[in-house]
Amino acid sequence: MNEIEKRQIFKYAFFSACAVLLVIILWSVVTETLIPLCRGKHYDEFTYNIFGIPLIIIGVGLFAYGGWVFVRDTHNLFDNNFQLAENLDIIRNKTQPKEKIKTARNKNTKLLCLTWKKGAFWLLIGAIFIIAGGLMLNLKKFIY
Repeated sequence: MNEIEKRQIFKYAFFSACAVLLVIILWSVVTETLIPLCRGKHYDEFTYNIFGIPLIIIGVGLFAYGGWVFVRDTHNLFDNNFQLAENLDIIRNKTQPKEKIKTARNKNTKLLCLTWKKGAFWLLIGAIFIIAGGLMLNLKKFIY
C-alpha cells in the first residue's frame, strides 16, 4: 500500500468518524433539548436553540479547521523554509554580531506571523460563530 492510498484511507476514516460524531450530537440535541422544549410549549427557546446550536457546531468545526491549518502551516514552515533554518543558525550562534541576530529574529517573526495568518483567521471566525451561537441560546435572558 503506497502513501497516497494510506492518506485516502485515513481521509475517509476521519470524515466518517466526524459524520458519526455529528449524528450523535444532533440526536442528543433533538432528544434532550428540542423535544422537551416543544412538549413544554417553550416555542421561543425552541427557536433560539434551532438557530443557536447549528451556529455553535459550525463554529467548533471552523475552530478545529483553523487549528489544523495553524499546525500544518507551522510544520511546513519549519520543514521546508531554508531562510528560517539559516536565521535559526544565526540566532543560536552567539558569536554573531547582535545586529545580525536581531535582524534574523525579526525575519523569523515576520515569517511566523505570515504563516499563522490563515489559521488565526479561521480560529477567529470559529470563535465568532461559537459566541454568536451561545448568545442565541441565551437570548431569552437578554430580552426578558
